[in-house]
Amino acid sequence: MKAPRDTRLVIGPNASMTLRMAWVVMGIMSVVSLGIAVMFALQGFWPILPFAGLELAALGVALWVSLKRNRYREVIVFDGNRVRIECGMTGEGARLSVDWARSSTRVLLEQGIHRNDPTALSLNNGSRRLTLGRCLTDEDREQLAARLRELILAGWRVGPLERAADAAPDGN
Repeated sequence: MKAPRDTRLVIGPNASMTLRMAWVVMGIMSVVSLGIAVMFALQGFWPILPFAGLELAALGVALWVSLKRNRYREVIVFDGNRVRIECGMTGEGARLSVDWARSSTRVLLEQGIHRNDPTALSLNNGSRRLTLGRCLTDEDREQLAARLRELILAGWRVGPLERAADAAPDGN
């Protein structure tokens, strides 16, 4: 089976929380937390109210950070003999964009320094190195490394005869 030469891969966190869900969680936790705090405050334990407020503020910050991180994407485009990598947040455009020759790009999957450290997946082109897939599990990084190697090698296998066959109109 011939691997496709022109492919687009999108890497992102496995995040299912939407903005609406975050508001629902914040609302439910606010009602419960403030309800309990008010009950104690009515019994004379008024210092509980500021701590309940701090707790809700911390939850709000955690939800905001989670939603922001959910928007991170890495896009890898294999186009002919080029590899383009773009990283950034959805809706904001790419913060990082590199364009490398496919033939000189290498995939490297390294074990962590310690036994339980996660693996590190990177694309190397000469002395340049770009780490990918930080939001993935070790198993997902291994699968992605194998797929990237297939796609890079598919670009190497294109010879003059195959290019001519792709350019010629099909007579059937």
